[in-house]
Amino acid sequence: MLNKTIVIYAIIDDLLKAIAHKEDCRTEMTDAEIITTAFVAAMFFNGNQSRACSYMKDHQLIPNM
Repeated sequence: MLNKTIVIYAIIDDLLKAIAHKEDCRTEMTDAEIITTAFVAAMFFNGNQSRACSYMKDHQLIPNM
């Protein structure tokens, strides 16, 4: 699951860069991190955002989670 999460993040980050997506300057997390967390929740935790956030934080995948 960890490797799949990393691949999901890389693809989303590359897609956002390809469309020249601009981040808000006030954010603490990137949009790619937020979208990845949503995908992880849908794929591995039956849509449970809280469990996905805990997973991402416990595995130190998102530093500012």
